[in-house]
Amino acid sequence: MKKRWFAFVGSLIGLVLLSGCQKMKDDIAQLKEPIPTGIVLLTSEVQVQNGTSVQIPFRVNPSNYVPTLEQLSLDVISSQITRVAYGTSIPEYTLVDIQPAKNSQGEVLDGQWVAIVEATEGAYYGEARLALVLNYTDAQGETVQMTSTSVALLNSYVKLTSTSVALNGPSACTYLNTSTSLPISTSTQLVALPISEGSSTLFDLTTVSVVSAQLSGPKADQFTLQTDESGQKWSVSANSSALEFGEGEQYVPVTLTVTLRDLISGEEVPITKTIRFYQTAYTAPAVEYKLSEWPADNRQRIDMGAYLAEVGVTAELFTRYSEQDYLPTIFRPTFSVMDATGQTNASSKYRASFSLLNDVADDPGEESISNVVIAPETNYLQQRFYAKPVEGSYLVQVKLQYSRVESIVSSNPQPTIQAAITIPVNILP
Repeated sequence: MKKRWFAFVGSLIGLVLLSGCQKMKDDIAQLKEPIPTGIVLLTSEVQVQNGTSVQIPFRVNPSNYVPTLEQLSLDVISSQITRVAYGTSIPEYTLVDIQPAKNSQGEVLDGQWVAIVEATEGAYYGEARLALVLNYTDAQGETVQMTSTSVALLNSYVKLTSTSVALNGPSACTYLNTSTSLPISTSTQLVALPISEGSSTLFDLTTVSVVSAQLSGPKADQFTLQTDESGQKWSVSANSSALEFGEGEQYVPVTLTVTLRDLISGEEVPITKTIRFYQTAYTAPAVEYKLSEWPADNRQRIDMGAYLAEVGVTAELFTRYSEQDYLPTIFRPTFSVMDATGQTNASSKYRASFSLLNDVADDPGEESISNVVIAPETNYLQQRFYAKPVEGSYLVQVKLQYSRVESIVSSNPQPTIQAAITIPVNILP
């Protein structure tokens, strides 16, 4: 009996000793495991495009400590997007992976890693100060957090698209200045557009560069393209006053293509603008008045929308890309009456006072002198005859000039539209 008791006690003591030895071995093995003493980001500023990822290099001391993705978290210390707490990220930025860092020969660098951070797709600009937080178990078995001793400024940008920027300036231009007999030079430059519909934030033009600018079109070789010193503004003009127009052709279209490079992604995007260069004169179809239907107030109205379009004055001419853009304004319109052959000795029976008018939008019954009008299709010419005319024919000629303010006050004023519209008028019984 005593022998059995001593054998049992001996076995129990042996198990305790074995258990203690195993724990000691585990403790020794744990002590042999490297314990992180520091984490350092190796860059102070990085750039990323929304919807893509960026690599942030970092080191862990000692160099033989191997971190895992589960141990690391992104710490957004500050951001204008969202206020955050210690050791937390925000929805706009996510740590998605870590990888061993390699040199240019593809060799792994001991103790050096790269954190892969992804920026959410979307139209926004972000700026955040980032750190990395390493979670590990210390010698007492406690789970603790160690934050990197340095931070990195992460700037996120909007991707360049064909709707991010535009070429401003008039879409139509008279090719020749009738005052100087020199070709008119029309200018256009890159302008930033809102990053999304309804947004007040404009695309950042400092994130793009101009790769090339060139003209195209059937008669592009008859035009000259010049770039100013900024590299983001161009002027286009005919090579000479002898611009060739085809039969029945009222304008010549020329397309400017500017190729831009996104400095973040390296992608190239073409931006285009077509400018129509118009002739300086247009003869409209004949207008007929009947004496038998003559108005008592001696006023006749000629709708001018279709005629103005033939010299380039359409609603598109008044497109504004920003609040800083100046719209073309009509400048010194003149009216004259000639006989049917184009001579100035028209009968006094056809004399009238002329006004270029436009219906006021909120009250069609009212009239407004057409100085600044963004809907020229509703423009009309009012003739107020001094007396009831006689049967016959005559010509009305309207000379008009549209110019932008910055052109008028410049040292080399350039009109946008400078043309004469001739309207034959027939007075019938």
